[in-house]
Amino acid sequence: MAILSNDHAIELCQSLVAQSPTEETEVSLSCVEDRFVRYGADGPTQSADREKYQVAFRVRVPVDGEVREARATAGSIDPDDMRAALERALVLAHHADPVGDRPAFGGPVQIAGSALQRPTQDHTFVEKSGWVIQAREVAAKQGLLAAGLVQTTAVTQTLVNSTGRVSHGSRARAAFSITAYEGGESGVAASSEIVDANVDRLKVSDTILKTVDRAHASRNPQPVEAGEHTVVLQPPAVSALLLGMSYAGFGAQEYHESRSPLCGRVGERMFPDGLSICDDSQHELYPSIPFDGEGSPSGKVDLLRHGAFTGPVTDTHWAARLGLANTGHGVPQPSAHGPWPTHLAMAPGHQSIEQLIAGVEEGLLVSQFHYTNMIDPREWLFTGMTRGGTFRIRQGKVCESVHNLRFTESAIGAFERVRGIGNQLQVAGALFGGEVICPALCIDGFRFTSTTAF
Repeated sequence: MAILSNDHAIELCQSLVAQSPTEETEVSLSCVEDRFVRYGADGPTQSADREKYQVAFRVRVPVDGEVREARATAGSIDPDDMRAALERALVLAHHADPVGDRPAFGGPVQIAGSALQRPTQDHTFVEKSGWVIQAREVAAKQGLLAAGLVQTTAVTQTLVNSTGRVSHGSRARAAFSITAYEGGESGVAASSEIVDANVDRLKVSDTILKTVDRAHASRNPQPVEAGEHTVVLQPPAVSALLLGMSYAGFGAQEYHESRSPLCGRVGERMFPDGLSICDDSQHELYPSIPFDGEGSPSGKVDLLRHGAFTGPVTDTHWAARLGLANTGHGVPQPSAHGPWPTHLAMAPGHQSIEQLIAGVEEGLLVSQFHYTNMIDPREWLFTGMTRGGTFRIRQGKVCESVHNLRFTESAIGAFERVRGIGNQLQVAGALFGGEVICPALCIDGFRFTSTTAF
């Protein structure tokens, strides 16, 4: 087992700090247990049971009257490997740029308790294989094939420094994904991924049935015109926009450097009253490590409250520079990347997905977005395309499937036109990684710029 006990992990990090020849040293230790089964049309294609460690040394050394800082890592807890990483960090620090007015290492903090989800950590390959068999059998009944991934991961993170900071926490992730598709060149496919901290809460059977049914309904898609459409975005589509927004816009660095669409708009009502977004590392649906890359406590921070921007997230440096509180959103230092939110959650509304659809006279139901990329971070302007099942809505009912569409749309403009928010939250991800907690949204005038032949 790769996961060390809390006391063992902390004592190991403290001993490494004590061994460092420089007075300012930080040690972080990550312990990971990861198991997965990847499957395709012919059954399981790859499996792995991986245990790994990463130890990172961050040191500050005086050179020619100035303080310099560097970081180096080791991929094991072998004493020789860790000693070599410390030596690399010391050498790199002597050649680094001076830290200037960057704050010193943080002192003692209070960190919220966290515990691993034992059902996730103990989930077996036999249980994972059962889901693979079920996915293939249900797909075959509709003349479809199935592929995907079953994965469970347990992680503990420990950070100790020479100024008395001790931070320790854990997280777990269980995921099941399925793509139900038709062989050949038809292009018919529907994908779903469900994620939870506790593997026992994954609704695998329900997800398999819904995905296969959506793939079946996606056969023979009809042409659709580009242009502005009222859309009902399922949570996986909403997540693609939210994840892109989290990468650029909510952080203090881009806010200060005028690279954010939120610059100068603290307190301004930008979006409908029902739209609220927070960053919450301890959200009950998907709790994570309760501190950031600097060991600073993280919790719930409002970003948009009832449609109004409440302010950017910060780390140690940017909190001091801008005279703000440290919200605990720093990345491991030293880094040129400023603070950013990594646990976005949008507040639910009051309408079911069926009610959102029923309120649309003419529009589209979008299951997912694909290859979503940011064109202009100052406007939160994104481009991407639909995937996994796009359907016409007529008079409040879901009708035929339609060809995929490419969109070019500003999240600022789109969120201004939100007319309905779903009442069910989902942990949802996107192609480029990461997850958010979000509901479905109904948006008027969503701009699609071109169509496809599939």
